[in-house]
Amino acid sequence: MSESRTARVLILSSGSILTALVSIFSGMVLTRLLSQHDFGTYRQAILAMTFAVPFVMLGLDRVLFTFLPKETENPRATLVENLTWLMMAGGLLSSFALLGGNHLLAKRFDNPALAPLLAWFGLYALFFIPAAAVSAGLLARQRIRTLAVYNVASRVINFLFVVGLVWFWRTPGAALLGVLAGTILNCLTGMWLMWHACPGTNWRPSAAGMRRQLLFAIPLGLGSLMGTLSASMDQMIVSMRCTPAEFAVYTVGAMEIPLISVITGSITSVVLVDYARLHQAGKLNEVLRLMQTAMTRSALILLPAMMLFWVLAPYLMQLLYGAAYAKAAVPFRIYLLLLPLRTLTFGAVFQATGSSRPILVLSTIGLVAGAVLGWLLTGWLGAAGAAVASISVSYLIYLPLSLYVLRQRLQCSVREVFPWKKLGSILAASGLAAGVVGLALSCLHLNAIPAIAMATGGFLPLVLGGLVWLGAADGQLLKTTWRSLWPRQSAP
Repeated sequence: MSESRTARVLILSSGSILTALVSIFSGMVLTRLLSQHDFGTYRQAILAMTFAVPFVMLGLDRVLFTFLPKETENPRATLVENLTWLMMAGGLLSSFALLGGNHLLAKRFDNPALAPLLAWFGLYALFFIPAAAVSAGLLARQRIRTLAVYNVASRVINFLFVVGLVWFWRTPGAALLGVLAGTILNCLTGMWLMWHACPGTNWRPSAAGMRRQLLFAIPLGLGSLMGTLSASMDQMIVSMRCTPAEFAVYTVGAMEIPLISVITGSITSVVLVDYARLHQAGKLNEVLRLMQTAMTRSALILLPAMMLFWVLAPYLMQLLYGAAYAKAAVPFRIYLLLLPLRTLTFGAVFQATGSSRPILVLSTIGLVAGAVLGWLLTGWLGAAGAAVASISVSYLIYLPLSLYVLRQRLQCSVREVFPWKKLGSILAASGLAAGVVGLALSCLHLNAIPAIAMATGGFLPLVLGGLVWLGAADGQLLKTTWRSLWPRQSAP
């Protein structure tokens, strides 16, 4: 049922995971080569670029998922139509940067050193935006292995360019030049791969085809824009209200564990089709039971991970980025509190039951509330206030309103949504194991590496024993959970 679907999700997730890992590894190097102010300036430039892109790209980078599989006669023309729109979007953003947008953003971030760096943004946008279509273009043409290789190679190239240039010229401008060089090379490579994956005798775009793609992309773009704004809002607020050095510390800590998207993406890909099938058949109780099973299995991974990383946070930040970034453990710990919400597959249920419009309204409410609360709390609590605002909005707005919609769709009470006993047992076993390990670390006063090794080695047997003792899991359930995350591929 789900192996090929899960494999596709894993390939799609690999791009974002590798990007996160490259960000961590490059951060490990750059925080040691650049001052906090320079590293914060570099990260502000990256934030400005990624924040601005969805405003002009809309959903055009994902249109090929729908249009290419349907085109059997001349897919190359469909590809060129899409790339034409993306190049025009890049040109629009490039014009903004070159006509004074770089100075406007530098003023908003209260960092004059940012203006010359964002002048590079004009050239960057011309290559980054077309390259965003590579995942959709190759997957739609069933070039799964090619995309996997491209994802790895492109991220490694970016890492080598950035770190290599900063190694010799220790300025934020050198880091941005490395990003630009890697993006140009990856864009040209990706376009060559898509061109050969999409055969056709006539590559010329048509006005009708471009119009269809644009009309299809606009609703997708609104959702993508909301997601990007929500994900980046805390960093935008910190960047505007705090110094570049404070932003540097915040930005390395305010992240989720990269592999989380693999776990949640794999589980969602497996249950989505089943949710739709059961809902269409009117079997709402079975949808509810399947949702609880998915929740329990993901909680067996995510809740122990949350507790372990909570204990390890100060040691990890010191090991990864140095003693000067030890305070990054504060936003890192705050963001760990999102992991319980990642056990929920509400989004898949909403998608399967056709509840997309309420979710767009919910996202808008959450975005506005997060921006207002984040601005206020950052003024009161410093940079950590932005992270507190993000968590507060997730639990006080997103979760209650999602439960309200879910209760209507599945005709159940809120109490019936959660497997309370299982979740409580998993949380208790994880908390007890983390408490024992944390107490030991506080008494031993170890350096980062031995502390991480000892804590991990002690936590795993303690939490596994606790899960079995409290009845939250047995050996067979743990094996099934692992296999659901990493299914074996069937033989061709």
